[in-house]
Amino acid sequence: MRAILWRHHKNTIIASSIATALFGLLIFITNKLFYNIGFWNHFLFKQGIEVWFCETTDLKNLIRQPINTFTNITYLVNAVFFTVKGVEDYRRREPYNLITANCFYSFTLGAVSLYTFLGSTFFHSSLIMFASKIDFSAVYSVSLYPLMYFTHRIWLLLTKRESKVQHLKGMLFLITVFTIIYITLTSFVSLHYVHEFVLSFIILTGIFGVVLEKADEGKSNKLYLWLTIIFISIAIIFFKLDIEKILCNPESFFQPHSIWHICNGCAVFYFYLYIRSEHYNYAHDKKVRDLKKHFLEVRNR
Repeated sequence: MRAILWRHHKNTIIASSIATALFGLLIFITNKLFYNIGFWNHFLFKQGIEVWFCETTDLKNLIRQPINTFTNITYLVNAVFFTVKGVEDYRRREPYNLITANCFYSFTLGAVSLYTFLGSTFFHSSLIMFASKIDFSAVYSVSLYPLMYFTHRIWLLLTKRESKVQHLKGMLFLITVFTIIYITLTSFVSLHYVHEFVLSFIILTGIFGVVLEKADEGKSNKLYLWLTIIFISIAIIFFKLDIEKILCNPESFFQPHSIWHICNGCAVFYFYLYIRSEHYNYAHDKKVRDLKKHFLEVRNR
């Protein structure tokens, strides 16, 4: 299994490892070279934010929370992976499910992951108010994505349409609706209600997922779904532990909020594999192609 994983994802693993090492080195060097320059002191930040997280916060650092900043690399790795898959699907043009038929989903999740990486890195580096708003807007985009996907799948199921075929009008309608929801939440709703809205989206997504699995059972790999649930549950637990200062060692490399970043990134990764696994059957696809090839050879004789 490990040999197969390495063979198929060798370049991705190597590139991710190099990017992670370079990002960590960049944070370390930045704090050494630009210590106590007071760059973020000119911006508005909420009183007490420096003790909101467990990690020791040195306000003289340019990267004020190095560990919480570093673990955002998970989102960057995801962004590259999703985007590459979207490019592959666009070039291959052999759709077998909703994701491969609509490259929008891969490119969008890639963009959302990149935005989350930039927003969360910006926030934990600076701890300023503006960066906090960017970070929360990224949380909204991540939580709305699976809700949009399941809404699309349920619509296709109710209208008895194939998911591996593009339905441009339906796609444009969903994009418009969810874009309006996103803009409304990020522009007009107070940040005090972010957690309540995100929790509502997670619950609604869970309900849609259960309905879809019951009505369209066996079309996707449930292992990926369970891994998604496990990782998002662990992420939420560590997020709460960090806020309540439970299992908190401010000087440790083990930070609860960092575990939140990593597990949240893993949850998004496995959710993507789950939705990508719909009707996923290489063996069946190969048999169909072989039969078509055989039929053409017979007909041309």
